[in-house]
Amino acid sequence: MNKLTLVVLLFLSCSVFSQRAADETLDFDGKVTDLIIVPFNGIVVISDGTNLNAYNPDTDESLWVTPIPKASSASALLNADLSVESIFSTNRKGSGFDVIPDTPFLQKFFDNRLYIINSFDGNVIFASDDSDVFFFQSEYLFDENALLLRGMKDKSLVIAKYDLKNETYQWETEVSENFGTVFSKLAAAAGKDQTGVTDKLELIEDKIFLLAKSKFYVLDNESGSLLWSAEENDYAGFNANQDATYVLLNESKGFFAGKSLLYLKNAQDGSPVWEDPIKTKKLVLFEDWKNKMLLAHYKGFNFYDFETGEKVWEKDPKGKNIKSVIPEGTDFLYVYDNEMMLIDKDGQKKWKKDVKICDDDEDPVFFLEKTKNGKVLYVTATYANMVDYNTGKKIWSGNLKLNEKRPTVAKFDENTGDFVIYNDEKLYRFNENSTERPKPYAKLKLKDEKLITSMEIFPNNVSISGQSEVIGVKEDGEVLFHNKYKQPGEFGRKLLKGTMSVVKTAGAVATTNVEISQVTRDENGNEQLTKVGEIGFDEKTRQIGKAGFIAGNIGSQFVKDRYNALQETDVYAIIFAKGENGEKLLIRVDKETGEELDKITVDTNKPVYDYDPVTKDLFYSSGKEVKIFKGK
Repeated sequence: MNKLTLVVLLFLSCSVFSQRAADETLDFDGKVTDLIIVPFNGIVVISDGTNLNAYNPDTDESLWVTPIPKASSASALLNADLSVESIFSTNRKGSGFDVIPDTPFLQKFFDNRLYIINSFDGNVIFASDDSDVFFFQSEYLFDENALLLRGMKDKSLVIAKYDLKNETYQWETEVSENFGTVFSKLAAAAGKDQTGVTDKLELIEDKIFLLAKSKFYVLDNESGSLLWSAEENDYAGFNANQDATYVLLNESKGFFAGKSLLYLKNAQDGSPVWEDPIKTKKLVLFEDWKNKMLLAHYKGFNFYDFETGEKVWEKDPKGKNIKSVIPEGTDFLYVYDNEMMLIDKDGQKKWKKDVKICDDDEDPVFFLEKTKNGKVLYVTATYANMVDYNTGKKIWSGNLKLNEKRPTVAKFDENTGDFVIYNDEKLYRFNENSTERPKPYAKLKLKDEKLITSMEIFPNNVSISGQSEVIGVKEDGEVLFHNKYKQPGEFGRKLLKGTMSVVKTAGAVATTNVEISQVTRDENGNEQLTKVGEIGFDEKTRQIGKAGFIAGNIGSQFVKDRYNALQETDVYAIIFAKGENGEKLLIRVDKETGEELDKITVDTNKPVYDYDPVTKDLFYSSGKEVKIFKGK
């Protein structure tokens, strides 16, 4: 099920069409500087420089108004050399609203201090204005009704736990006295830094695991005491097992060098389990099986006993250039070199022979997934075909040959079993039940196929979106529409790079480039219902309601309905465009029909707006007003 993605494109429109008047207009005392639609509940929170305002689009009424918090002058001077601008990278708007995932809580900085606000009632549930620590990031602990906070005090990295019910700090721990040196070099204290490493924090059982700017720390959750740290090397990631007794550390030997050292350590004190680390090119997959871990990396694939660190299988499965390992029940579908094989939990082959899926060992694999009807569907740079999961026999008598020198885009609808591939100006469509190799049903001359960002399968057509065009193709191959656009100037290109990278990530099909993940299993490999360190959305909602944060007129069922709606594919794109006369426009486009539904004239290169994918409402601020364009 694809998560709904808001596609923001920047185009120069060639069309002339009328602007629809706003359905409603909200007036404020000052100029609107920020607005956000909270995904959890659909409430719109607006900052006008003086007050924070909340609006409920379902009832068309103001929910609350509260003055913007102001830090004391003494508090504002603390850690004056740190600022919101210095801790957030240029592609992140640190001074705006940030949503704490799966909650109604908003994080925002005022006077260079962190505040967390409940969007239901406007109450500030956390304020850092009386602290000598410059807090810059927070996590909500659902089962404890507490916040885990990261901050800096002078040059030290500080981790704190804040009890929301009692409004007190449970503990505050300085974990690194030299973190400021690392911080100043990387010029970022949240998200991705210049080395490409992503900060990560997990609470598992009684321990807090933190990767911050390539350095690793383990704390006791109850007392906050620092159990141990690893700052001598640069680490790219970690994986702790489900009872927090062992942790696998991945040391990066250079972002561009492509080398890693894997260390297995005792999570209580950091003592090594392995005498020497595994030297490899990359970590492909980690899974915790209670008393052992499944570890797949570029050079090998095996189970390792946690206590002894020894391999469980007598030898690794065939292949050294391992690209991917995909768990299927207690089986493993893995790709190495240019071949694919299925093995069981004991490391034994389930197919008589390996299946060749591409010509060259270095060919990328764009798609590899088991279908509902027991087939394995794959798309590589050179071939596409389906394989019987039980026998390993190819379904089509011959591969669908693809041009490896041209871009390939693939899309699979797991609900219908339909699959579409675009390659070499040809479009192929088939179903998971197909027994014959498909022939191209449409030939397309795209403006720039290298700039394709997404493809959607609709009941009667397929839509392809790119940075300079949107095209719809009917089932018989007829082009339903082909909207071509000219890209804007330098500003547009800069903004486009940021927005499109999000689209490519969120809208990508499943590939064999499997991300490192943790799956809870028992010693026999049977999957558990929950993942390590995570709880389901229903449980998260229940915990928030139990803590008293959900307003009575907006119940848990409403929140759940919104969450379910957000799992569906959106049919609209919001386009930031430049009109024929140089005017700046926000345009809503139906990706299924190509129809341009709305056009809104904006007065700045950085419009303040937000879009609700559930209600299809668009909120845009102009001066002291917020204009509401209801979804169609």
